[in-house]
Amino acid sequence: MKRTVSSEAWTASEESWVGYTDRWLPWSEWRRYAAEEGDIIFAPRGTEFDQWDEDGPSERAIIVRAIRETPELLRHAIRVKGAPSWAKVVAVLVQERDAIRSEARSHEEADRAQRSDEATPRQATYALKEILTIIDDS
Repeated sequence: MKRTVSSEAWTASEESWVGYTDRWLPWSEWRRYAAEEGDIIFAPRGTEFDQWDEDGPSERAIIVRAIRETPELLRHAIRVKGAPSWAKVVAVLVQERDAIRSEARSHEEADRAQRSDEATPRQATYALKEILTIIDDS
């Protein structure tokens, strides 16, 4: 069931999207998706100059990064039930990205541990030489 909004809220929503052009990103597509799937009608907070790698990036900067790098994750975050806001979407994005990073680190550590158990090329050469010496002596 879709929520209804007052004409004042709708006008404020329209005003919040001023400056979100489709020149660099498909904002109209994401705006429509957020409204239809997440009941989010206001634009994310921030300016077009905000960067995601700043300390305390804006909602807009985080959404821009998600549009470019993880659009499926962004779609998922918009559909998550709860308060319809970009703040909630950003919280889900950050939580999911942290989980992905943690899993990647675990895989890297397991790979590193496995590689540390393997012989180096020099060790393998000496072992092969030792085997050949044993064979030659018998």
